[in-house]
Amino acid sequence: GSIFKSTRRYEWLTEKLKKAVIRAILLISEHFNRSEFEPYKYEADFGEKGAYPPITVELPDGGKMLLTGRIDRIDKLSSAEGDYLRIIDYKSGKKDLRLMDVYYGLQLQLLVYLSAVMEAEGENVLPGGVLYFTLEDPLVRGKRSFTEEDIEKAVMKELKMKGLLLADVRLIRAMDRDLNGDSLIIPARINRGDVLGRSSAASAEQFSMLIAHIKSVLARLGAEIAKGNVAVSPYKKKGITACRWCSYSAVCQFDTAIKTYRYRFLRDMGDDEIWRIIQQRDVNATGWNTDGENTTGSDTPGREERKNG
Repeated sequence: GSIFKSTRRYEWLTEKLKKAVIRAILLISEHFNRSEFEPYKYEADFGEKGAYPPITVELPDGGKMLLTGRIDRIDKLSSAEGDYLRIIDYKSGKKDLRLMDVYYGLQLQLLVYLSAVMEAEGENVLPGGVLYFTLEDPLVRGKRSFTEEDIEKAVMKELKMKGLLLADVRLIRAMDRDLNGDSLIIPARINRGDVLGRSSAASAEQFSMLIAHIKSVLARLGAEIAKGNVAVSPYKKKGITACRWCSYSAVCQFDTAIKTYRYRFLRDMGDDEIWRIIQQRDVNATGWNTDGENTTGSDTPGREERKNG
């Protein structure tokens, strides 16, 4: 305890951590009270000595790439159709699953986890969803007239899990028994007539297509790694660049004032367009579709952007 009490800052961080942990425990408890899904495995490793085997990615040149990792939590719901599996990943900050980022190969983690578990569990498994769970004790804005119940609902709304669910009303109700309109715990809404409303959801076929797509992304990335491709070619989309989070700027020395340095501009697309492209794509061994678009988000041909210093 000496370190945590050594300075006022550490004392404050300790209290903040306690509040976040308590909030997470209470919220997880509330989630399970509302859900028919049960925790199946915690911190499940996939690797040579893990609970699941490593993911094997076949590379275009005949080589193989093995992926290993650890899944924070796997939930399961057993039914007559099979076992629905739900992947939960804990994050210290807010995180959402964006289909465009998955398409371009920038956000593969949750779907890689789902793929690893489904392949290892066998044929009698179905995708239930992939979700991020935020670990924090947020400040919420409200009215002076707010009751404790109002405050708790506001907190739950702020910490609602984000991700992608199976587009099945029955299954979504199994994730939130108290669902009436917008859910407070999952990114889903059910309208009158028991119809799925504005939700972050995909059909079982779309989940399969998405997993197939990320496997082609992984194969392309693996091939580039094996070639030793370390070209300085950061992406840019909606004013955000990969350089924003990069720890190696002092090494790569990327500078748009230099003629040979250009961003790879990733075109902004809506979910409907992405689903259409993934469904219609005809990927060959190099990872390019018939439209000449790169489905991996790596070395995307076409528009490049350069700004003179």
